[in-house]
Amino acid sequence: MSVLLLFTFVSGSYAQAVVPANVRATNTLDKLNDLDGINTGDILYGIPLPEGKTIGDTYLDTHWRKSSILLYDNEKLIEGFPVRYDIMTDELEIKSTKGIKVLKGSKIKSFVWIDSLSKTPDYFVNAKDFKDSDGVPFSGFFQVLADGSLPLFKKTLIDIKKADYNIQFNVGSSNDKILKKNEFFALKENQVVELHTSRKKLIPLFAGKAEQMEQFIKENKLSSTKEEQLKIIFEHYNSLLNN
Repeated sequence: MSVLLLFTFVSGSYAQAVVPANVRATNTLDKLNDLDGINTGDILYGIPLPEGKTIGDTYLDTHWRKSSILLYDNEKLIEGFPVRYDIMTDELEIKSTKGIKVLKGSKIKSFVWIDSLSKTPDYFVNAKDFKDSDGVPFSGFFQVLADGSLPLFKKTLIDIKKADYNIQFNVGSSNDKILKKNEFFALKENQVVELHTSRKKLIPLFAGKAEQMEQFIKENKLSSTKEEQLKIIFEHYNSLLNN
């Protein structure tokens, strides 16, 4: 068997080999050349895989925002408290001088909070007051992006992507990830319908104003897949009905 000698000249002397002898051993090299590789019965020594974590949060917005809350009970109004909404638990957390209180979403008819930077209000209505085409009520809250004869709603959903780490191939993630997905709806004739992303399928919603709306969308190069532009489309349609 031929032996490959690795020479490195350092400061006038030969340096020691940096590869440990047992790693160079014949039986180790034979295993690496084995087509079966490491079988499932082998024990691997080294640093254990870190315990998985959950990445992300279940809040609609993690920031505390000043609010006004309308309850179902006698239409009582609670005003001025900073709040944040937990989508997963359907609860509104309220920051008070006595600590954080929790209000179940089922008790809230609607609420509004103020964006601390833009100073603009965001309005929310309880989704259980609205039904789909099968007469099934929704859960959680709708954010009202555009109000009027044809309101535009947004609903944020939680999806948890489970850890998919494969230790054999060292691919994937060891962490669960909390993902948020937005869906858009319109309230037409007391029925909530999910909006399609294509403009062609959106236009029929505008009924007698369909041609005007199609022209408006084309002239302004608006996209039905972008939230802010979708809001402009619905605000314009509702303004046409008010004139």
